[in-house]
Amino acid sequence: MRVSSMAVRSLRSLHSARSLRSLVRLVGLPSTVVAASLCFGLACGGTADGGNGQPPGPAPGATNDAGAVDAGEVEAAAPVRDAGPDVDNGAPSETYPAPHPAVPELVSSGGPVLKTPKVVPIFFPAYAYKTQILDYVAKLGATPFWKANVDEYKVGALSAGTAVELTETPPTAITDQEIQTWLAAKLDGTHPEFGTPDEQTIYTIYYPPTTVIDLGQGGPGGGSSKSCVAFGGYHENIVVGTKNIAYAVIPQCATFHALAGIDVVTGTSSHEWLEAATDPYPSSNPAYGGVDDDHLVFQFALGGGENGDLCAQYDSSFYKPAGFDYIVQRSWSNIAATAGHDPCVPGLQGQAYFNSAPVLNEPIHLAFGGQGIDTKGVHIAVGASKTIEVVLYSDAKTSAPWTVAAREPSRGGVSPATLDFKWDRTTGVNGEKLHVTITALKASTYKASSFIIVSSLGTQKAYWAGLVQN
Repeated sequence: MRVSSMAVRSLRSLHSARSLRSLVRLVGLPSTVVAASLCFGLACGGTADGGNGQPPGPAPGATNDAGAVDAGEVEAAAPVRDAGPDVDNGAPSETYPAPHPAVPELVSSGGPVLKTPKVVPIFFPAYAYKTQILDYVAKLGATPFWKANVDEYKVGALSAGTAVELTETPPTAITDQEIQTWLAAKLDGTHPEFGTPDEQTIYTIYYPPTTVIDLGQGGPGGGSSKSCVAFGGYHENIVVGTKNIAYAVIPQCATFHALAGIDVVTGTSSHEWLEAATDPYPSSNPAYGGVDDDHLVFQFALGGGENGDLCAQYDSSFYKPAGFDYIVQRSWSNIAATAGHDPCVPGLQGQAYFNSAPVLNEPIHLAFGGQGIDTKGVHIAVGASKTIEVVLYSDAKTSAPWTVAAREPSRGGVSPATLDFKWDRTTGVNGEKLHVTITALKASTYKASSFIIVSSLGTQKAYWAGLVQN
């Protein structure tokens, strides 16, 4: 049976480190599936989610941020013989992209997007980057970058609201629940500097480096999920009266993965605003909060399923657009992904996009809370092996064959491996097919483990997630 609409909304609301951990507990998937329970990338979605959340390297929230795939340390497994003489190896093709399995699709749970998104920055006294953030917010909505990321989701240009400059001393430690209570009190009509609550506004709270934000238990190794360690930012929503109000939380991290200083702050901000614009009310009325059911494992392996989370794992997602002085993060496009192009837009000029897609057509049923959801993957009993086909495709000719490897998402050294991978070959080009033999070494607690196919050529990388059920 299909999962109920409410459960689907839960599954598609991987919007923050907190909600991701809640989902993990509901679905019952272990840390091998959720990548240390947190993000692949810079924040967490609801971070880069995030929010990922989500850069694995830079490990990644809004999204989501302890790192999932340690792509820089992937080594190809020792090749093994092909599965048999009748194995289809494909052939190099000049048809771009070569036919390949369906790509993930970012889907909506029916909630609204922001037609006229507006950011209201909130600063504590003497916030170091206030001047730059005010300039950043004022200019971002008019850039081709913003338009490229939101047009297909029917989101309008981002505008800047009047900033709020607080006089109160920032807390040294705070939880998200405390942030929600604080923000609701500021929006109760007794604080005119905050204006009238507006459902198109993303209230964005910039905390100084002296404030530690804790999203609760469930971080790497079962510890707490603290800002600048487990995540770089996140977004959420509260209800004030009858209105849904979106907000984002941006800690000031000296460094986070590959970024430093103000680049962490602006990269995370763009991640969270793109996610908040397309999924503004993830707790009460989610919109584009996750991928289609067949590719649900991407949310577990990458640390979130919002548009920012799905791209935060790439170092190349963080860049300065032409004529713009600040780091931003590219996000997911269904249109580009379906066409076989780089799904993280705008695409990188002068680089062919490539990826390696495993053929995973076996039905998988994940049960949680008395309900369940059907997805796709491969069944392998403990102690057994199965060979699957991996289809290589690119949107143009690449400069050389790319290298393909497989591994489980990083578990922070906490859990032993549950899967082993051996390849017939580890390089190829558009149209060719490789084969990987997966051995189930042991059962995870809930008999389900994710893995990542990593494709590499020079500094470029691409990822594809898969699911094994015992």
